Amino acid sequence: MKIFFLLNPSRAKNRWDWREVAARHARRTGWTPRFGDVDRGLPHSTVRLLDQAIEEGCTRVVVAGGDGTLHRTINFLAQKRCLQSIEVAVVPAGTCNDFARILGLRRRRAESAFHLACSGKALPTDLGLMDNELFLNNAGFGRQPITSRKRWRSFQTLRAFQPTVLRARWDKGSIEGPFYMVLVCNAPYFSGGLHFSRNVSPRDGLLDVFFMPVVPKWRLLSLLALGRLGRPARFKRLVALRVSHLDVSTESDVWPQADGEPPSRAVRHVSFSVSPEKAMIVAQ
Repeated sequence: MKIFFLLNPSRAKNRWDWREVAARHARRTGWTPRFGDVDRGLPHSTVRLLDQAIEEGCTRVVVAGGDGTLHRTINFLAQKRCLQSIEVAVVPAGTCNDFARILGLRRRRAESAFHLACSGKALPTDLGLMDNELFLNNAGFGRQPITSRKRWRSFQTLRAFQPTVLRARWDKGSIEGPFYMVLVCNAPYFSGGLHFSRNVSPRDGLLDVFFMPVVPKWRLLSLLALGRLGRPARFKRLVALRVSHLDVSTESDVWPQADGEPPSRAVRHVSFSVSPEKAMIVAQ
């Protein structure tokens, strides 16, 4: 059996060390390892490497990167109709690594992550759809698009929050008014460990949606500060839903993004739903 390690760590100096660790764990568990290094300067580098993994007959892909690399991997495998035949494992090596948190994985414990990636069992895992784009962790809108390559930290995003007047509809109701942010969660964590609820599950067949109302920004700052200490960034006026489908229309342009990837365009209507497809994610 062949296993493909897609290496895209945010700290490039770790690549060779991680190759050695990955190869050791792969051989211990009966895999033949293959490797691919993502070139961050080439936008299609990930696609080329995943094509290589399919051509070589690899049945498991280990994503050693962040949520964005996972996002691109899931969408590529869906395009190739390989979501059921190729398992995906996670080694947190990116900037935020929010999906890895629900699997109990941490960047500082790479040995444990590689061990699970090679020896763990893959389970069917829900995927969300934002229009026609799949997401594994979360999607939504609220802040302006990032103009530089450097990712914003959660506190810096407060400056970019502007109220958006919207109307949202789901099968049992609707809501309208001005909101700072709409976050649609398939898994609980965002922006490096912040969360509204730890009870969000990627295997319950539903999406958890959070509408952040317009409140003083000092209030949001205090919530984010508590969130950095591991507490839910939640308050009474936060609107929370659990739905399978949501349509949102806005009075001004918004830039929806999925799994932290940069938005491709501004829109005034976006739909979120649970995908009929599932991914095989190594989780135990």
